Amino acid sequence: MATASVDRSVTGADGGARDFFEGYARDFDHIYDEGGKGALSRYVDTSLRKEMRIRFEKTFAALSPMQGRSLFDAGCGGGRYAIPAAKAGASEVLGIDFSPSMLDLARQKAAAEGVGEICRFELGDLLTYPVPEKSFDYAIAIGFFDYQKDPEAALRALCRAARRRVFVSLPKRWHLLTPQRYVRYTFFRCYIRFYSRAEVERLAAKMQPQKATIFDIGREYNLLLELE
Repeated sequence: MATASVDRSVTGADGGARDFFEGYARDFDHIYDEGGKGALSRYVDTSLRKEMRIRFEKTFAALSPMQGRSLFDAGCGGGRYAIPAAKAGASEVLGIDFSPSMLDLARQKAAAEGVGEICRFELGDLLTYPVPEKSFDYAIAIGFFDYQKDPEAALRALCRAARRRVFVSLPKRWHLLTPQRYVRYTFFRCYIRFYSRAEVERLAAKMQPQKATIFDIGREYNLLLELE
């Protein structure tokens, strides 16, 4: 892949991502489910999507301890990180997303899991949502930087919101599966971006954290910024 981003025939500030996920919400969220799948779906999830499980584990390892901490989740989707954080003892969780369908799923699941009073899910965009500065212990954005036209601004917004740590995932530019994802999202007229390690390093350096750690987990990088 010769370039870091795609912007072909897409309109709107979100590059078509909102429309894509509105139509794909339940199917996308089902990726995280353990049961109710056929053999092919299980193979795809365990083999081609294994990084999703790895990054989940990396996220919660990076944000330990969760007990008594607050979490801001940008691009929270169906609450697949927000709800486990609440169950792990988070004092407050705010998830924002631009997909009403995803937010409905998140609210339903949070209520079903008994953490509806801890989790708050609201419609919003990271770059414009009014989050008070340093109002959360942790901030995460998982599967979010794939669709950001200005990743530096997005990362700065997360660093403004968090007091302690920021953890994000960034899809790798040079990977065997990158071309098929490029083609698939371009077909659906959804902006998508990929990152080299050097670009991730530059983004991290611009935030001037106390410490930055990059995890290479296969088809993506995970970035941990320690702010204090």
